[in-house]
Amino acid sequence: MNLTRRVFLKKSALSAAGISAALASQNFPAPAFSQTANANEKLNLAFVGVWGQARETMGNMRSENFYALCDVDSKRLGMAAQRYPGAKHYADYRKMLEELDSQIDAVIVSTPDHSHAPASLQAMRMKKHCYCEKPLAHEVIEARRMAEVAAENNLATQLGTQPNAYANYYETEEIVKSGAIGKVKEVHVWTCTGNTTGYVQGVGGRRDVGIPLGIGWGQPANQTLPPAGQTIPQELNWDLWLGPAKQTEYHECYVPANWRRWWNFGSGQLGDFGCHYMNLPIRTLQLLNAKTVKAQGPAVNAYACPEWLRVQYTFQSANEFAAPGITLNWYDGKSIPEIAKLLEEHKIPFRGNGILFVGTEGDLFANYNEHTLYPETKYADYKTPEPFIPRSIGHYKEFLEACRQDKPELCRIPFSYGGRLTETVLLGIVAYRSGEAFEWDPENFRTTSAAANALLERPYRDGWTL
Repeated sequence: MNLTRRVFLKKSALSAAGISAALASQNFPAPAFSQTANANEKLNLAFVGVWGQARETMGNMRSENFYALCDVDSKRLGMAAQRYPGAKHYADYRKMLEELDSQIDAVIVSTPDHSHAPASLQAMRMKKHCYCEKPLAHEVIEARRMAEVAAENNLATQLGTQPNAYANYYETEEIVKSGAIGKVKEVHVWTCTGNTTGYVQGVGGRRDVGIPLGIGWGQPANQTLPPAGQTIPQELNWDLWLGPAKQTEYHECYVPANWRRWWNFGSGQLGDFGCHYMNLPIRTLQLLNAKTVKAQGPAVNAYACPEWLRVQYTFQSANEFAAPGITLNWYDGKSIPEIAKLLEEHKIPFRGNGILFVGTEGDLFANYNEHTLYPETKYADYKTPEPFIPRSIGHYKEFLEACRQDKPELCRIPFSYGGRLTETVLLGIVAYRSGEAFEWDPENFRTTSAAANALLERPYRDGWTL
């Protein structure tokens, strides 16, 4: 953010200090919106990526000034421009940031995963507040760098993990911290997406992508690279879409959406959903640094993500609500017999994707929107504790108010935490691809496996930097 604008926006919020002080004197801190004196002072926002998840994010930030829109697809950019007229248009975010340095306050990154880090880091090094969709990065080293640069510049940052603000997540956390299930011995997290389809939803509707698509965001173990030679759509700047990723011939099975199936751009089902579902146990139990990681799945494919995966983590430390040696276990795939057996043993009905806290005194199931204690007969008369964790004012509002007031602490899932969350998720990918279990040394950014260390980062294409 231009320093003049940053200071101006911060000062414009100070005259509400009396209201904030009065509210903060109660048991709950003042909500951010009550701390802003000039709620009509709009932020100048620049968007990198304007389609897919970006549409939801933009819709939730429409109270602000959409100063610039950037997308490598001119058709998508044109559609966004019609909805949000008056913004400047760019295909290359590097040019956008260089030209608008003094005019924008914050940057919102909603690109495929492989471009999250370079776009966000360039913005933050220019002292722009930054919102980035999950996972925070494609490589483990990128997640670490993003957290470091955000802290160095004291920036408001928010990882796009929207369920972090849901009331159900707070209620679940309070039940665990009230001691209702005793100490948590293990956590099981699963997503059982069984989609197998040859179609994706694109700008022009549903269309065949030319090759069979696998389960979830995976492909069969014998998957080869798609054949080269397809014509790049006129509206797509393929070179800019590739960004820092390894040079690859265009194929319609990559764009849109299906890039998540390929290691060059995505990280499969774990990369897509890990930050959403693993966030709840990691934040509740403060499982901030993995200690050991091991994984299993189908034979590793050099190009494509797996159709199923299992990962087990132990941790360097945890809070007092976790039992010693706590494990976090991830499962994805079309069918997950381990979860079916676990739920049967604990007499818990299957309800799709979920999280199970296994405690010394009982169990707690949760997903995005509900939670239940088990055995149900034991907890039939259980009364949930009175709220003692301050609720979110809204995932997107947290970020906007943090930018407006220049108060990074208003963000509930900043890069300082979101970076470690993403590191944990991606270390599961590293364990699987390396074929080796390892111990993780977060301070020295090394594992005990040479094969795993080689997967913590990758070289960028010429013209792109971390």
